[in-house]
Amino acid sequence: MKAVSSLSRFMRTLLAVLFCPVFFVFVSCSFFGPDEAETPEVSTEAEPAAETDAAEQPKPAVEINAPLVIPPAPDYANPASWVRMGAGDSILPEFEVFYIYPTLFQNKLRPVMDHRFDRIRTKASDYIDLTFGLLTDPVHPLKLYAPFVRQADYSTVLETDFASDLNDTLLQYGIEDTKTAFQYFMKFFHKPGMPYVLIGHSQGASDLYELLRTTPEITPESGFAAAYLAGLPKKTATEIGRDFAGREIRLGRAGGDTGVILIWNTIAKDAGDNIFTVPGGAVINPVNWKTDDTPADLPESQATGYYYVSEKEPAGTFKASLLNGVHADPARGALIVNLPGDSQYDASAQMGEGIFHANDIFFFAEFLRDNMVHRAAAWRGEYAQPE
Repeated sequence: MKAVSSLSRFMRTLLAVLFCPVFFVFVSCSFFGPDEAETPEVSTEAEPAAETDAAEQPKPAVEINAPLVIPPAPDYANPASWVRMGAGDSILPEFEVFYIYPTLFQNKLRPVMDHRFDRIRTKASDYIDLTFGLLTDPVHPLKLYAPFVRQADYSTVLETDFASDLNDTLLQYGIEDTKTAFQYFMKFFHKPGMPYVLIGHSQGASDLYELLRTTPEITPESGFAAAYLAGLPKKTATEIGRDFAGREIRLGRAGGDTGVILIWNTIAKDAGDNIFTVPGGAVINPVNWKTDDTPADLPESQATGYYYVSEKEPAGTFKASLLNGVHADPARGALIVNLPGDSQYDASAQMGEGIFHANDIFFFAEFLRDNMVHRAAAWRGEYAQPE
């Protein structure tokens, strides 16, 4: 891993993010977002004619007791069903990324995400621009594939028991779409001999975990280098071992192992109970890639940006802070982050005091970027065939 970047380098990156037009669009709709308009505009770009015609008809008001609306599954042969389809900095990437976004909306009346709606499309696109603006390293180019999936809304996710069978919940639609999109990716986009990584956050991490669990074709030999499942709720090492028994996929234990699953849920040391962590939950430190309580080696405080939620400021405001320390806590199944006392994450305690869930990736973007490069190189050293 490269040495920790200087504060000046981080601030240049942060300023670039803060002042790009895309960011201003993004901050107008928060991470989980307020309830969507009940009849948002439907995108007609590259949609089938029947859907386009239907979208142009007058939209009836949504009744409080209206039946549940399940939108049709995306057609991944249609480019409009992808937020990003092979975006990259080079025609010669070093690895591929298959990414699933987190929960991005809240609408109790239409709790299953419909990618035909313009506002939904904008939210997903802007969020991915923001995330991969921090994760992309032009020196080591990647190709990004990110499908639209029918995720459940924020309220539904909070009410979900992640220890149960998710196929019996509204999360099943995002899981189904993730599987279908990945199959399309492997058949039509993936370049044999090229490593790929999976990245998902929150509900997106849950989607990818179910993909991994139910898809035996995903193996290191097929290109799978690592799955970064930030914010995956309540998975223990015992459960993961059982789910992947007899397969080459396992929990990551170091910074350069391949064919691995990497999980962390970020909290403050004095945080209370939350829906994401469980005693004995799987956790790795995304700074030093250790699974014990060894503190990350930060020679000086690491500059970081964090997603800030406050009733007094625009939703999604990014602020600069200093990461004073990070360590895994295996007993709590959590990643403990020390921040200065004046760096409130969430003034409204939206997800509980000291729950840094929205920052599971943003706190550590630079470390994740370096580690993706490292693991892709490790995969090539182990599995790539000589030309």
